[in-house]
Formats: sequence, structure tokens, C-alpha cells
Amino acid sequence: MEVRDQDVLFWELAHHLVAKNGFQAVHVTNDRKQLWLEKETDKEQFLISLSKIDMAWSRGLDQLMKDNARASQSFKKGSPRKNTVYHNVYITSMAPADDWKSKTSEIIYTDAARRKPMQTWLFAASIGAQHGDDIEKFLSLLNADEHWPSKEEMLQDDDDLRAQKTANQRQRIVRNIEQEHEEAVKVFTYGKSRFTYVLLALILMVFVWVETVADSTDVLALIEFGAKYNPFIDAGEWWRIFTSMFLHIGIFHLFMNSLALLFLGTAVERIFGTARFIWVYMVAGIVGSTASYAFTEQVSAGASGAIFGCFGALVFFGINHRRLFFRTIGRNVIVILLINVIFGTVVPMVDNGAHMGGLVGGFLAAATVGMPDKAYKLKQLVVIPAIAALVAILFAYGYYGEGNDPAEPIVEIQLAQELMEEEAYDEAYDTMASVIDGTDMPEAHFMIGNAAFGREDYEEAEGFYQEALAENPDFHEAAYNLALVYGEMGEDEQALEHAERALDLEPDNEEYEDLLEELQGA
Repeated sequence: MEVRDQDVLFWELAHHLVAKNGFQAVHVTNDRKQLWLEKETDKEQFLISLSKIDMAWSRGLDQLMKDNARASQSFKKGSPRKNTVYHNVYITSMAPADDWKSKTSEIIYTDAARRKPMQTWLFAASIGAQHGDDIEKFLSLLNADEHWPSKEEMLQDDDDLRAQKTANQRQRIVRNIEQEHEEAVKVFTYGKSRFTYVLLALILMVFVWVETVADSTDVLALIEFGAKYNPFIDAGEWWRIFTSMFLHIGIFHLFMNSLALLFLGTAVERIFGTARFIWVYMVAGIVGSTASYAFTEQVSAGASGAIFGCFGALVFFGINHRRLFFRTIGRNVIVILLINVIFGTVVPMVDNGAHMGGLVGGFLAAATVGMPDKAYKLKQLVVIPAIAALVAILFAYGYYGEGNDPAEPIVEIQLAQELMEEEAYDEAYDTMASVIDGTDMPEAHFMIGNAAFGREDYEEAEGFYQEALAENPDFHEAAYNLALVYGEMGEDEQALEHAERALDLEPDNEEYEDLLEELQGA
């Protein structure tokens, strides 16, 4: 049995790095001519491309180097905080006859920013061939130069023993790659994503139900169907923290959350299994909704908190399977999570409290059940009281804190507006009366003035409109409504004065012009 010297050196070097120096074989091509190795230290990640090539001349070598530099990015999956050191190694039977060193000494960059250089090496295997680079110098850069065999030790006289040794080295490394792949597949296919589709169907059915009966963008309808509305939770309707997880505000909100749940939910359920996924989803949803109650006054609904809990579970998975996490989904998860956190921070209407609460809740919930392939430890149960304490603290903060007494009661204004559209003036008045004393917002005084006007309490409406104009002298709607109030009260001069004021503030408003003509004609 014969074996080429090139094969002997190729697999000897691979075996030396893997078996004796802690490198991990991560990929081998089908023809067994290229092998990718990596190793992480506390500060660095080494990534090595080991290739067998045959060329009498160096023409084409530069293109091979560039191709490898590009391919290296698909294997660079370690921690983004670590510096990656790239080495591109070629094993040849004979070194090219021309000046190949001028090419291998050229710096090839693996990234567009030209911050990640790849160093190229060429080692000639055959005895008597033109010498290649110094292999021991290369190994010393990797701190892997100990016990490197001499060429005589590698190329022993017995061809059969030499061939068998090389075959064993090759089989051991290839099998390690296959086993790692099998373990990764096992981790990512532990469970089947069944409950995710149940959730999606349930969320869709609830949305269709709300749309059939009312309008999912109507605040009154959302509150009626169980959205998170702090005043009602304060009054004892704590169940809204749970029911709000299944409501959505409009088709776009439904689509985006459903899409996120489809990808994240199925991934978490496959990794953790259905029972663990249900626990993670529900805990994250409840913690997220409670955080929304604590930090966000607006009416809110949606599965966002529970979906961010899936992010939290994937982060927990990354901590327990760090290398596999970064080699597969890790970078994408981190990038998407950061984008969502930044988006929630800079966009005012996004319920970032629910997002962050769900993220923390999902991580803690995953910590209580652990990874399926890890031995369960009873100390993980300690996390359950921690989750309960977190929910209690958030709820207490929302109930007793100042967050439930906002300076700008936008939710109440919107709710009062919808009530008045239904001619429920008393309810609209009561809604605004609960917050009017704590705000100087002109729109709030305008809205309660409208409610008082609808109740035909003109003197009270007059006072509220005057307050609105005092806070915002350019509030032409308040001036117009005040003219209407004075008209109802028989005070024509004041009615005419405020009608003129409204038209001065908003010229060419036909409604204001009609009222002014009517008052002037009177």
C-alpha cells in the first residue's frame, strides 16, 4: 500500500494540531483535500485553512489565496469580542519552481475593512524537493511546536505502516467532524415545533374574532377584549397581564409578531422541547406584560414580550453551548436582538418595557428547566422564586409607583375620544376626570371640555377650554369650541370674539367662517 508524502505531511500536521494542541477540525471537503481547523484561547481565535495543492509554477496561487480569504468568513463563527488570527496553509508535493514566495508573502485581507490579514504558508512534502516554508516556525506561532516529528519519523520505510498511520489519522479527524455535526443536529432537533403552530393559530383566531366583532385598532375594543390597561389592572383585573399576550393591534402588528414567532418559536421549541418551550413562552409573556404595566402607561397588547423571551432562551442556550451557538445562529441572534433593543429605545410608541421584561423572563425561565442534554441540578429550582419575586416587584412598582399618574394622559385622551364618538359623554368625562388634576396638557383640558359640552354642562366646559387656551394660546380648536359654548350660553359678544380668534389662528377654515358669519348675522 503506497501513500504520497504529501498525504503523510497533510494528515500528520492536522493530527498534530488536533490531537496534541487542542485545535478543532470544523470542516473537510468531500475530496479530503481541504481541512479547516480552529482554536480559541482567552484572547484569540485561530482559524487555519489546510489545503493540498499541486502546481509546478505559482501561476494561479494568488487566486487560490483570495478564494480562501473569502471562504474564511463562513467559518469565522467564534466570539465577536475575540481577535481572529488567520493562516492559510498549502501542502504540496514539490514547491513551485518559480518565485512563489513573493506571492505567499503578500498580505491578503479577509474583510473589506482590511483589518483581518491572512498569512499564507507553503510546505513541500517530498524529500529532495525545493524547500518550502519552515513548518516549525509556523507551529511556534500557534504555540504548537512541541514534539513535531522529523521527516524521517513521518516517512518511515515500511510503506504499509506509513499508509495505515495516515489512514488512521485521516479517519480520526473526519470522524470527529462527523460526530460534532451529529451532536449539533441532535441539539437542534431535540423537539418538534408543534406548540408554536398552535400558538400561531390561536393568535390568528383571536385576531379574526376581534376584527369580526369590532376593530383591533380601536382602543375601546382592545380594552374590552383584555388588553393591558393599567387603570383596570389597578382595579383588580390582573388577568389582563395574561390575555394581552394574545391580542394584536392591526394586521401589521399581527404579521410582524407572527413572523418573529414562526422563526424564533420553532427554533426554541426544537432546541428545548415542547414542555420547556411552553414554560419559557408563558413565563416570558407574563414577566413582559408585568414590566409593561410597571413602565408603560399606554394600552398595549401583543406577543412581543413572549417573543423576546425566546431571545432570552437562545441566549441561555448560547451560554451553555457557546461554541455551537457562535458557529450557527449566534451572530444572527445577537444582531437581531440589538437591532430590536435599539429600535425599542429610540421609537417612543414601542413597548420596550414588555420587550426587556420578556427577554429577562425568558432567560430565567430557561435557566429553571435547563438544556435537555445537560444533567438537571436542583439548584436551578432557586430561579423560580426569583421569577416570582421579579413579577411581584414589577407589579408593586406599577401599582404604587408614580408611573400610573402620568403628566400626559394620552391613553385617556384617546379613550375619551372614542367614547364620545359613541356619545358616551358621561364615561368620557369620568375617564378624563381621573387624570385632569395631574396634568397641564392642553389637549387633556380640551378633551374633558368636549365631554362636558356633550353633557350640556356649558359652564364647566367653558372653564376647561379656557385652561386649554391658557396653556396653548394657538389652540384654535379650543377657541372655536369656546365660541360654541358662549353661543349656547347666550353670550354672543364673547362667542363672536372667540370665533374671530379661531379664524385668525386657522385662516380659510370653512367651518370657522360659517360660525363667524352666523354669529355676525345674529
